[in-house]
Amino acid sequence: MRSLRYIGVFVFCFLFIGTTFALFSVDDFIMQFQTQQAKLSSSEKQTYYKKVLNNLNLLAFRNRDDAEQVKLYTELQNYVSAQIENLWTSNAVTASFTLLSSSGMYIPNVDMDKVRTTWLAWHNTERQTQWLTPFTYSSALEGTAFTRAQHLADIKTTTHRRKNTDGYYSYASIKSWFVDQWIVFSDTWQNGQSLFTENIWWNMYSCKKTDCTDDFIKAVRKSRTFFMSEKGKKYKPHYNAIMGSFSRVGVWVALVGNKYYLVAHYTVPFID
Repeated sequence: MRSLRYIGVFVFCFLFIGTTFALFSVDDFIMQFQTQQAKLSSSEKQTYYKKVLNNLNLLAFRNRDDAEQVKLYTELQNYVSAQIENLWTSNAVTASFTLLSSSGMYIPNVDMDKVRTTWLAWHNTERQTQWLTPFTYSSALEGTAFTRAQHLADIKTTTHRRKNTDGYYSYASIKSWFVDQWIVFSDTWQNGQSLFTENIWWNMYSCKKTDCTDDFIKAVRKSRTFFMSEKGKKYKPHYNAIMGSFSRVGVWVALVGNKYYLVAHYTVPFID
């Protein structure tokens, strides 16, 4: 952990620093992390650690083409995860503390590569029945799905609204939100075609095994079953998303206790 290499780190609100951007070495990050968490109660640390992990995950997504930075962000994630493990085993923490409860990137004992592969296969198998082009899985859309799923987990409800003034589904607001997440669509795709859509759902999940992958896939399949149940109906927005003229997909899930919040993003090609 004594690396002299420096990485660009956005200083998020959870660090309680006035500046918006700074350069930290790994040692600097750890010192800042320890300084801030020392000021917090055990219950406050739960939120603090979660936000640190979430934003490190986002930074890793956004710098996914830079192997050096991804390696460093992963190193920091592992450090924070170890601190959470320490907090979890501490007598100061009550049983109500849910380890990594809302950090979708760290679903315990689940092989997320298998989850991604399974989700993609479900979709492409259905698309094949209509001779549609298979989806390509997008790590960038996994990043946006992660951000949105985490938000839904934080507010403990499912909604497409980005602003309080939005109706049920505001295309303009969601498009602006995608831009804020660094997803920019080419003008060549503007010809009256939907550039994206978003499927969201929640359901229950619980597992205490050493390998929970199959249990998690079974739980997530409930969301997929709900989306597919619209097939043949007049109103079928979720099914149309799966069978639409999109080419890229990304999905993520965030946990709160025994409930999960799933977000799937479907888009046309965008500017990488």
